[in-house]
Amino acid sequence: MAYIAFFAGSLMAVFILAWIFEKILFQRIFDDPLKGKTVSVAAAWLITGTIGGFGFADGGPYFWPAFLAYLPAAIVLGLLAYRRGLRIRKENETADASFADQFA
Repeated sequence: MAYIAFFAGSLMAVFILAWIFEKILFQRIFDDPLKGKTVSVAAAWLITGTIGGFGFADGGPYFWPAFLAYLPAAIVLGLLAYRRGLRIRKENETADASFADQFA
């Protein structure tokens, strides 16, 4: 039961940080929504793993396996972000084509 709770918590942490990274930084840097969404999840995984490493250390040395603890949540969110990025890219392509057809 504790593993399910940890997975849910890590899912929320990675999701919130990925959303913040996407809205503040990567949505403005990348023109391609697929790249912006996947890079934001990767950056969120790195940050949560770093913060988790200090938290799991509990006064001892840095806990390097914290990155592995947040990896399942990052994989799930990365796959969802990849799927959503493909969908947005396809919508943008069809919208650009229909916009070009109006003025052709």
